[in-house]
Amino acid sequence: MSAALAILRESGPEGFTVRAIARRANVAPMAIYNHFDGKDGLLDVIWTDGFTMLSQALAATRGEVDRDEPLFNTAHAYRRFALTHQAHYTVMFMHRFVGFTPSTMAATVAYGTFETLVELVTSAQAVGIFSGLNPADAAQILWSTCHGFVSLELLEINFALDREQTFLDILHGLLRGLAFSTN
Repeated sequence: MSAALAILRESGPEGFTVRAIARRANVAPMAIYNHFDGKDGLLDVIWTDGFTMLSQALAATRGEVDRDEPLFNTAHAYRRFALTHQAHYTVMFMHRFVGFTPSTMAATVAYGTFETLVELVTSAQAVGIFSGLNPADAAQILWSTCHGFVSLELLEINFALDREQTFLDILHGLLRGLAFSTN
């Protein structure tokens, strides 16, 4: 899998071919088919691995709900994951590979990651943050906001002069707006 991730980092989705991966791994192309059931099987492993790591990163922020900075650590964990694991993030969110559909197991892992975020939002609601909003809706809003910012950053079309501060400003605005919308 490391060869596939390296190809994604260096050549992007356009360079992600069985031949390129095999060449990088120093194996025959048939080894990719035998070990991963081909390109789609390898994508499925990357997808599952990525969502597992993202879920763990988000879950690690449990217990950090603070009335003054609700879910900030969760949002930062999402951004750190995306910036650190760009190849995984590409497979998970940034590119639709022709013919690839995640397996049922992979889709279940992805949904579990969303459920982790819903649980974190629910914890925030227990201390009075976002009360009145459906937890899944609030989680989707938070995820979509983080994804949009990070995607622009990864595509190198994020023109913020100070990306860290701009990300904080977006979170402050979003979280204030969500708190306001529940009153």
